[in-house]
Amino acid sequence: MATTTAFTNATEANLLNHLLRGTSFGPFGANGTTGTQLYLALMTNVSSDAALAENALGTGGYNNRIPLTSGATAATDAKFGLGGANTGATTTTPGPLTNINAVSFTATGAITIAGIGICTSGTISATASTDATILFYGDITGGSVTLGNNQTITFPANTGIDIRLD
Repeated sequence: MATTTAFTNATEANLLNHLLRGTSFGPFGANGTTGTQLYLALMTNVSSDAALAENALGTGGYNNRIPLTSGATAATDAKFGLGGANTGATTTTPGPLTNINAVSFTATGAITIAGIGICTSGTISATASTDATILFYGDITGGSVTLGNNQTITFPANTGIDIRLD
């Protein structure tokens, strides 16, 4: 299981500016319908914003970030709901939100995965620690996972990924 519990500096700054300084901070959505498309990314280091790293393509990595969706779309897309159920948004229960569909990534070469990130860009980042498109990140329960070429990691439906604020 992977759990995202940390905001990046960019997200923290945007939220503070929006909540306390009245700046605009639009909603994030799915498929561009209500805002910026969000994506799941595989991170090789999630110890801090300054050390944030993503496995870019090269000798080892993965091919693409997976889009998050909110409607009835492909079963391979990531979708999140309260307790893994596709229910409407709530203002009284802060989560955690859990993935509804199983989510899978396939390695291209050897890759070590320490956690996941949620991003506003589908582009894999070679400089994740300065990538302002990464909003949240968190680690994989039990430590990092190493995959060989063409091996797949799957985060099971309703139990694989938790998103919580704490």
